[in-house]
Amino acid sequence: MKRIYLPCILILLTVLFFSCHREHTARLYLDGNFSYTLCDESSDIDEAENLSYKPLNLSGYKNLAKEIGREGEVTWLKTTFKLPDDLKNRDLGMVIPYLHYACKLYLNGEFIDAYGFMEEPRQEAGFSSQLYNFPKKLLNQEGENVILIKVLLLGQATISNGVFIGERTDTLSEADFHTFWQSRFYYYFEGVLIGVFITFLLLFNANKRFKHYLYFSLLAFNTFIFFSNFFAGDLPDVGFHGGLNFFIYLKITRCLAFFAMEFLFALFIISFLGIPQKKIVAVLRTLCSIACAVSVIAAKDYLALMKMTPYLLAISGLDVVISFFVVAIRCFSKNKVMAKRAHFLALAFAPLLLAFIGDFIIKIMIGNIQVTYLSLPAFGVSIVILFSYFTMQYKAISNRLEYLNRSLEDEVEIRTRQLAAANEQLEDERETIQEDMSMAALVQKKFFHAPTHSLSKWDLSVRYEPLSIVSGDLFNFYTDGDELKGVSIFDASGHGVAASLVTMLAENIIQQAYHESLENGRGVAETLTVINDRFINAKDGIENYLTGILLSTKENPDGSCTVVMANAGHPNPLLYVAASGTVEEILPDVSSPSFGAVGIKGFEVCYSEIEFTMNSGDVLLLFTDGLIEMKDENHEEFGINRTMNVLNEIHGMSASEMLSAMMFAFNAHVYSVPRTDDVSVIVLKRK
Repeated sequence: MKRIYLPCILILLTVLFFSCHREHTARLYLDGNFSYTLCDESSDIDEAENLSYKPLNLSGYKNLAKEIGREGEVTWLKTTFKLPDDLKNRDLGMVIPYLHYACKLYLNGEFIDAYGFMEEPRQEAGFSSQLYNFPKKLLNQEGENVILIKVLLLGQATISNGVFIGERTDTLSEADFHTFWQSRFYYYFEGVLIGVFITFLLLFNANKRFKHYLYFSLLAFNTFIFFSNFFAGDLPDVGFHGGLNFFIYLKITRCLAFFAMEFLFALFIISFLGIPQKKIVAVLRTLCSIACAVSVIAAKDYLALMKMTPYLLAISGLDVVISFFVVAIRCFSKNKVMAKRAHFLALAFAPLLLAFIGDFIIKIMIGNIQVTYLSLPAFGVSIVILFSYFTMQYKAISNRLEYLNRSLEDEVEIRTRQLAAANEQLEDERETIQEDMSMAALVQKKFFHAPTHSLSKWDLSVRYEPLSIVSGDLFNFYTDGDELKGVSIFDASGHGVAASLVTMLAENIIQQAYHESLENGRGVAETLTVINDRFINAKDGIENYLTGILLSTKENPDGSCTVVMANAGHPNPLLYVAASGTVEEILPDVSSPSFGAVGIKGFEVCYSEIEFTMNSGDVLLLFTDGLIEMKDENHEEFGINRTMNVLNEIHGMSASEMLSAMMFAFNAHVYSVPRTDDVSVIVLKRK
């Protein structure tokens, strides 16, 4: 606590001892010299000059509301003065430290200036000081001068003490002084509050166990919104500046944000102390807050809002009173941790409690509106104290973790030395195996790759993701210059080194058979049969087999392409047809059966050809079973239907973009579940 309070005390002493003393020139104070008369809103200056006025006997906070009323009346305030010699023949100014709600001021029948808006949509003058310039040509240098102020009385109508006339430089300085302490003073807290909001929102996001971080963050944010109503006149998109209606803005900042502050304050206290909250209590508290918010939103005008405010403050303030009471009770708790936290909260909110008492004395008992609301900056100070405490608490936790980490590192170092000798030999063997595997992967990639040059009429992309360093998937593209002649994609049973060796054996057989078919005009189904026979003879005692697809392409004079495909037990490819906007699975014709994998000795196979046409915009998707059979945490496969849906959504992209989008959807489905198979995907898009 010393580390928290000491900087605050030093800052306060710095402000007190180094504040500048302001020299005043001659002033003519008008306090106690005002009179008033009621009128309607249409009353003008000519009428005001001929009305009879009553003395305004009260001074201080809400003096107009107490003397005249708070039902929305319009009144004229009148004061007269004669210039003293030291103010004659000069341009002067007049300062009213605070005048609520909206007003227009006239000097000797001439309009000078207005603060706020009396007409719809109405807007209050705000908390800034009011400064009026009196040119010497409008002043009666020897005779009496008359000031008339038309004031709209709503709610807490007040004209403060300290109204005076003086030289312009003096009035400008004094007006700035009052405006700073009554309005712009709160700028300093806004930056702190938004920093606290962001910091503790991030801390909560990092560790969601500490819910009081979230409540503290939201409390700071709503306090930030609430403070903004004190300088609403400076905001660019509020009220007369255009944008948000001032009355709506007032509801949000001065009312809804305040109720949210009280609600979150209670939640923060309960969460920080670790007090379990009964559901019925939580429901009642929430309903009370909602009732207050709904009442504010339903208020039709400012006057209605002011009438209900005392009752709403009493309802919502009950939460805060109970929270302080809970803190006081928990200070004597037998639970040492809870008692310690309660003591801290009592100290942290001590400035706020003292400020509440000070505001009551200054505003209610003395009636001084010019002094800044002590409770508001005090609340900001309490938030800064809490922020400092949580920061140091977080630092203490970090230091403790760092200490434990160092101890753990020492223990690990000891164990590591004990295991180093045994691991060294294993590491050498692992590196040797890794080098061999890497070399095998490089060799395998030389066999399987996409064309390095662009192909006429086709946009294609390939994704090849082995489960380990080497893969059991194989594919190839057969081209003649920039013309695509065919594509093959196969999947060897099993995984790892054995499957990868089988793919390299199979690839030589597949390429040789395919090139022979191009020379002698053999169809893809017959070529697949040749591949099956040769692979069975070549692999001898190897048990692995293949599934795969072999297809050929032929360009047509009309710009389309005829595709002939044969399938050997492989997942059926998908075709997006641009003309119909549909995705279909390429299945064999029921009249031409097709069955059997490649390389299973003693099993009958039958491969039939499937022919279809691809036009501009059509997309053919080829893939191994690793794509559609991979399951998520709920054991649900990615599946052919999901693949079709994704293809239907992304068909308008380029081939590489489609492939990236498909794999993104696949990875999002799989998420953290480890892969169980190699994945290869080919996208062929017709230009």
